[in-house]
Amino acid sequence: MNRQPGDIAAIVLAAGESIRMGCPKALLEWRGKVLLQHQIDELTQSGCNPVVIVLGHESQKIANSISCRTSDNVRYNKQYRDGRSSSDRVGIDALPSEIDAVIVVNVDQPCRSETVTKLIQTYRNDRTSIVVPRYKGHNGHPALFDRCLLDEMRDVNEKNKGLRAVRRKNLSGTRFLEIADPSIRFDLNTPEEYRKALQDPEP
Repeated sequence: MNRQPGDIAAIVLAAGESIRMGCPKALLEWRGKVLLQHQIDELTQSGCNPVVIVLGHESQKIANSISCRTSDNVRYNKQYRDGRSSSDRVGIDALPSEIDAVIVVNVDQPCRSETVTKLIQTYRNDRTSIVVPRYKGHNGHPALFDRCLLDEMRDVNEKNKGLRAVRRKNLSGTRFLEIADPSIRFDLNTPEEYRKALQDPEP
């Protein structure tokens, strides 16, 4: 890769029905703001540009909860019931052509700007295809994907297990980065998981 450093984009996936949580996960309170706004702010602070938000279920209610400065980057997935892969494709199709890489974030997996910044720095230094954070040897989130993988990412579907298939196919080009941040393992699918995560102190 001989390109000059370009922008690192981010996609926040917030289209699901949050069935196990019982309410939209994007609207959960997290560190003094709604969870979706937290994700947007942390990614922006780390230098991601643009930050694309993919909405689906209760899209208007969720869109109204976030800062208006992000409105140009909001995309709507009418097929959100088809699974997360449909939102992956909507987000990827919204990316500008000149980006160097993209970070894909699920709204229910809270990220921190410090961790995202380390992913970006590692990518800039190594120019690997994928960067995945790890905590005590266990993979976490979010993952960073080089632009050379965008066509593969557009072809994801639920049958081939979405972006996990892209990661498996490109394992030899993946850099695993050990991070002293237990929150990279958070996955807020249920009220119990959410309450537990709220009790954990920030690193």
